[in-house]
Amino acid sequence: MADILIEGGFVITMDSERKVIRDGGVVIDKGRIVFVGKKNEARRKFRVKKIIDASKCAIIPGLINAHTHLFQSLLRNLGTDMELLDWLKTSIHPAISCYSEGDVRIAAFWGIIENIKSGVTCIIENHYGAGYYETILDAMIETGIRGCLARGIYEINVVDELKEKPDEAIASTERLVKRYHGAANGRIMVAVAPMHPCFASKELLLKAKELSDKYGILYHTHTAESKRDQELNVKTHGKTDVELLHELGILSPKYHAVHAVWVSEKEIKYLAETGAHVIHNPVSNMYLASGIAPIPEMLKAGINVALGTDGSASNNTQDMLQTMKFAACLHKVSKLDPLALTAWDVLEMATINGAKALGLEKELGSLEVGKKADITIINLDKPHIKPIHDPVGSIVYCANCNDVETVIIDGKIVMENRKILTLDEKSFAEKAESGAYNIKERIKERFNIEYPFEKHMI
Repeated sequence: MADILIEGGFVITMDSERKVIRDGGVVIDKGRIVFVGKKNEARRKFRVKKIIDASKCAIIPGLINAHTHLFQSLLRNLGTDMELLDWLKTSIHPAISCYSEGDVRIAAFWGIIENIKSGVTCIIENHYGAGYYETILDAMIETGIRGCLARGIYEINVVDELKEKPDEAIASTERLVKRYHGAANGRIMVAVAPMHPCFASKELLLKAKELSDKYGILYHTHTAESKRDQELNVKTHGKTDVELLHELGILSPKYHAVHAVWVSEKEIKYLAETGAHVIHNPVSNMYLASGIAPIPEMLKAGINVALGTDGSASNNTQDMLQTMKFAACLHKVSKLDPLALTAWDVLEMATINGAKALGLEKELGSLEVGKKADITIINLDKPHIKPIHDPVGSIVYCANCNDVETVIIDGKIVMENRKILTLDEKSFAEKAESGAYNIKERIKERFNIEYPFEKHMI
């Protein structure tokens, strides 16, 4: 007897043929998908313990948020309307230096809750500064989400509170790899993550590559994010990010170029030739006015592009459905071409391309027999979505996070009918509210910072 049968209005497989199955069914057993096809056939072939009625829904592979910062779930709109480096210096870096372990734990749980409720089954979490990396990893394990902790490292050109010595930071990352990489039935991964090339010495960048090679782990780094950070990198290293990384031999199929906004044609060629991945964060890039990444050109060059929300302080939401819409619309208007990036393109970026970036495309990213059962169910029976002519278009251009009904990770239901089953969401909502206020007051007292929005409050 199999564990679960999901009977859906549409099954969007994201397999190599990109099949969309009307009145489809997906059967799960022991954490794996054992059937994808018509639901009537599933009923004939399988006896199951549980049936999920998703007849007015779309069943899709779990969304993969390929870049976020969970600690920022307590900093939403703290630094509004600012440029990247100013935003980091006045809002993010002071904040993270004021976090306690308890703050990190609350932020991690609250951010993971938001991701799950947005249909995300896997995150790449880039944590830095405050420490307490084990706290983040333990939160991933406890909530049931699939996650990769990209252990961030700042070394130079940054406030003293965030600076680390290369040897100590690499040793810390290695300890995390030995303890956590592959934990929780393989749900947990660890990556090495110098934060930006302009905030790292060549020594650190190379030591991180050695660690990546030694354990076969991912190398996840903000790359060519803004014009000003490229200017700082030229001042520091004499080259732009991708030129420097190519010269040092760091680009590889394990490398994640997060953002990759300010890259030249030559640098696109470097990324393509080395098999590096790009993580596109369109909302963050718009919010901070960092620029528009040349995503259509990258896709034409054969680069694998995955999708991320970035942190809640530069996106202000972890809604991957909205992020897909923003991605498609941004490139359509920037190219004056409605086909520049299609609904199918961005759904691929959020599913199978994210799996490729993790090196897990044989396990995740599509609904196929034998793959891990990471599945998201989206309710299409809504006034802002119906009628359904094109289900992929309906998901990308009409749906939002509130339409995500059920989320299954590793074959386990972690959210059903929008209720998180692995923790008490209400208690964390209260803790997140008070925690965010306390952090803000600490920042103001310690750094003498006044936030512009407070001028309007009476």
